[in-house]
This record gives sequence, C-alpha cells and structure tokens, in this order.
Amino acid sequence: MARTGNVDAPDLVLETASALSGLVLDPASVVVTTRRIVERHPLCGPLWWLCAHVVTASEPYEALHNCVEQVHDDRTAEHLAAEIVESALICVDGWSFDVAHALAIAGSTSGIEVCVVDGDNGANHMIRVLERLEIPSHLVSASHGAIAAASADVVLLSAYATGSMSAWSSAGSLALASAAYCAERPVLLSASVGARLPDVLFAGIVKDLDRQISQRSVVRAWHREASEVPFGLCKAIVSSDGVHDVEALPAQGLLAQCPPAVELLTRSAI
Repeated sequence: MARTGNVDAPDLVLETASALSGLVLDPASVVVTTRRIVERHPLCGPLWWLCAHVVTASEPYEALHNCVEQVHDDRTAEHLAAEIVESALICVDGWSFDVAHALAIAGSTSGIEVCVVDGDNGANHMIRVLERLEIPSHLVSASHGAIAAASADVVLLSAYATGSMSAWSSAGSLALASAAYCAERPVLLSASVGARLPDVLFAGIVKDLDRQISQRSVVRAWHREASEVPFGLCKAIVSSDGVHDVEALPAQGLLAQCPPAVELLTRSAI
C-alpha cells in the first residue's frame, strides 16, 4: 500500500512500484491492492497510470519496470523551463514538484521573479525552495491570487491528473487560470509522466474525492481539495513529450498515457 502523508508524485510512484513488484505473481492481490492505492490517493494521476498499466499487462513486472523508467526519464520540467522567458514575472499556486524543478532549471541568472499564491497548498515550502535557489519570490495571500495572476507574464500550474479536455489541479488553480485568461496572460499547465488519464479514470477521481467527504449530506464542488481546470483557459499543456498547444489539440483532446483500466473503479462496501 502506498504510504500516507504528503509526498511528491514521482516518489510515490517509485515507492508503490517497488511494493507492487512483490505481488505481481498473485494477480488477485494486485487488483485488490491497486484499487486500494488509487482510492487512498485519488488525486495522484501517476498512481492511476501506474496501476492501470499493471492490472492490464500480460507481463506486470515488465510494465512496472517500464513505468519506473518513464518516471526517471520525465522531461516535463525541462520543456516547461524552456517556455520561461528571461526576466518574467511568474505566478504559481503553492508547491508543485514540476514547477519547482522547471524554475530551478531556469535559474536565478534568468532574472525571473515568482509570486507564490498561498492557499494552504505548500506555498511556504515553495518559498523556501526558491530562496535556496536565489530566485526572488513573493508570498501572495489567496485573496490577492487573482491579482497576481492577472499581473504576471505567465501563470504556471500543475495537474494532479488530466482527462482529454480538463485537469484536476490544486483548489486555487481555477481562480488563477480564470483571472489570467481574462487578463490575456498565458497559462501553462504541466502534466508530468502518468498524469494524462483516459476520461473514464479521470471521472473516477471525482467519485473517490466525493466518497472521502461523503459524510456531508450534499457534496459540492467547493468541498473538494482540488478544482477542475478546463484546457480552454490554458495556452498549452506541457508534458514529457513536449508542449501541446491547446488550440492545436486533436478533436479527441489530449491523448491518455495508459489504458482505461475500469478494474480500478470497483470499490468495496467495507
């Protein structure tokens, strides 16, 4: 079972792959375990991706190995960094491993400044990382986040998971993307290896999110710890295979990186 607590998606995937490698000779255990993993971490798209490959593979151990290699070879941050122009004022929503990595590649010599919007989303951690990188940064309250987004040269957001036409991102991402769109500021959405899911699994995320807060009589969108960001608010989706201009996406939208493993959607009554 994937560990509890806050951990970046790449580390979570690698730890989970290591744990699953001991179960691949028992298909029944793999199915039950992967269901529990994605139920425990519904907002980690790369975990859905990993589990989808494992439960549908004829050679699960080889599938695990391939997924681990792809995580190690992920170039999303490099592609995102290449989109950052010198001396840009950048707005980000709290902590994001992808975005932090891209900013580290861009480096302090590029003259960039970063507004980190604080919405109980790891903003202080991002500020500390940027300070160590000697990149000027500003902690912005959530109430002023839209102003920062509208004033920035570019807004960098990170997807927990994507479907074909939208993404699950941090709760404040929708407000930042909307403000930037209205101010005609570009929004770049990073989707690291494993984040791009088939729509059937993308829809399963919201069901698990709502199940976790089902003690409420009625679950509303504002009760969730994530927001759904339509691709129409973004200029481009940045992934390991490059930069995907939203206006140039095919009719079926952003292509998924794993099979539609509906086996993962069954939940126990217990």
